[in-house]
Amino acid sequence: MRRLRSFTIVAPGIAFAEGPAANWVVFTGRDAVELVDAGYPADRALVEASIRWAGGDVSQLRRILLTHGHSDHLGASRELAARTGATVETMPEELGNVRRDITEQVTVADLLPSIAKRGTVRWAVSAIRAGGLGEVGVPDAAALTGDDVELSTGHRLRVIATPGHTSGHTAFFEPEAGALISGDALVTGHPLLRDSGRPQPLPAFFHHDREEAARSAAALDLTGVRLLLPGHGPLLRL
Repeated sequence: MRRLRSFTIVAPGIAFAEGPAANWVVFTGRDAVELVDAGYPADRALVEASIRWAGGDVSQLRRILLTHGHSDHLGASRELAARTGATVETMPEELGNVRRDITEQVTVADLLPSIAKRGTVRWAVSAIRAGGLGEVGVPDAAALTGDDVELSTGHRLRVIATPGHTSGHTAFFEPEAGALISGDALVTGHPLLRDSGRPQPLPAFFHHDREEAARSAAALDLTGVRLLLPGHGPLLRL
């Protein structure tokens, strides 16, 4: 049975859900709900439960913003959008991944050099069981434009381009709470990392462009960030 590792109300109308293997953020307010990312496909019931725990209702879902188009962040976005009428949006450079016109995602061949390392096989099997190889593309995903996003919940997000993990990977910063939603540009834990609880990049083979991913991670300014809400690992209070 899949369970959340943690669920935290980090600020008014902002909840962080640390899923079994990937995370998402729930925004609530003004009788509306918006998500940033949606975990793995198998996490759909947990996503819906987290919306309720945050004080919203799934029927109030207006939009799903995606940091990038990997299966562990797309999750059940297509299904949730079809059910509620919500839109799915990402940066223009990431539309190809989200729509599944292209797939800049780790392959079995990428894993082979690390296959003997502890935890690699277990992680790969769990990712497949969670729907990591499923049909998760959202053909009608829309482009997100501009430097800021006004949410229907009353929150405002600053858009931060962080390419490298994928071509259009994006982080979001909510200034009132000082919360940085870093996606996979910076994480605080992962089964294939040695330690957790500190900002760090994922293993290099996860990135579409390793050098660009390293530059994006280094360029993320944590000045003024009080909460790091990563795509993997626990939230970090700075």
